Formats: sequence, C-alpha cells, structure tokens
Amino acid sequence: MFSRDRIEKLLEKAREIDSGFELFGAKAHQYRLGPPVPEEFVRDVEEKCGFTLPEDYRRFITRAGDGGAGPDYGIAPFGEFWKKGYFQEDQFAEHHRRGWRRSLVRPFSIRPLLWEERDSCMCDPEVYEMHPEHFFVWERPENEWETPRSTDGFFCLGDKGCGWGYGIVLNGEKRGQLFTTDHEGGFAWEAYSFDEFYRGYLERLADTKALQRELEWWRGRFKR
Repeated sequence: MFSRDRIEKLLEKAREIDSGFELFGAKAHQYRLGPPVPEEFVRDVEEKCGFTLPEDYRRFITRAGDGGAGPDYGIAPFGEFWKKGYFQEDQFAEHHRRGWRRSLVRPFSIRPLLWEERDSCMCDPEVYEMHPEHFFVWERPENEWETPRSTDGFFCLGDKGCGWGYGIVLNGEKRGQLFTTDHEGGFAWEAYSFDEFYRGYLERLADTKALQRELEWWRGRFKR
C-alpha cells in the first residue's frame, strides 16, 4: 500500500531537482499528486457502468491520490470519468461517451503480435526482437448488438505523447495488468498490476542521481 506522505516527499525532491519541469511530460503534472477521489464517487461509477476497478488502482485513487504525478504526462484523474470517452463537446458527445462506457464492461481481448505485423503497430523492431512476448494486437471479438472497439475492457490512465497512451485492463484474463497502446489496436505489456507500475515510477524518482543524469540528457538534447 502506498503512503501519500512518502509519495509527496519523493515528489518534493523531484521538484527540487527538476525545478523547471524540463523532463518529458513534467510540465503537465509538475510532480504533484491530486487529492483522493471519494469512495462514493467510485462506487457510483461502478454500479452505474457495471464494472469494478482492480483493487490496487481503486485503493490508490481513494487513499493516496487521484491523478497528477506519474509516468510521461502523468495520470489522468478518475474523478473526471463522466467527461471521458469523446474528444470534443458537441451534440454527439454523450452518445459517444455512453458507447465508450459500455465498451469497458466487455472483456479485453488481445493476441500475440506477429513479426510481420510489427510495422502496423508502430513497434520498434529491435525492442520486439528482445521481448516479442510483450507485444500484442487487439483481437476483434464477435458482437451482434454493437460494434466492438479496441477499448473493450481497457481503461486508459495516461498519455505518453505521439499518439500513445497507457492503461489498465478492467475485464478479461489480463484484468489488472497495464499496457501501453497506440490507440489503434496495438499493445505492449507494462506491468502485472497498478502497484507494480506506480512503484516503478517512484523508484525512478527515488534514484536522484539517475534522475539528475536524465535531466542533463534532456537539457543537452535541446541545446543541439
């Protein structure tokens, strides 16, 4: 279980090292964790939408903090759940959001990515060769009552930039695991649980020497 006090101490140290928020994505969250979301709000979403959140993620957002500091551009707050599912406000927004919410109830279905498919999923060939077992593509299930989508059973948690994101599986045999996605049906495994995923982020912040080297690398990159 994560302690908010411990997390905030690590975030405070990271703000001291990267005071200008120069590391990739840091300006978006500024190493600050949002306040926890009320348990009642989470329960209301689960009851109305028909899914349950993986226990470790649920515990984190209701006890440690909801949204903010995290990998890349940070973690989106679950408290904005009812606003998710469509990219703009217009007369079609709620229609698309209802479809997206229904998709979360269905099982997340993926299969291993084949070598000949790697280019279609924006997969780095060198990375694929090292760990082909970490790469997958969405397997379109049969569904008569509604067109399935690659978001079936997959809840996006954050933005990695360049069209990529990362999220957690809500339903299916890989429930609770985290994957990176290109939002077009390609997925790369990240962690077996939210706790493992976020612990990796905190460990990166705790290694202050490595964090300083990473910051210097970014500064050097933009001085070229």
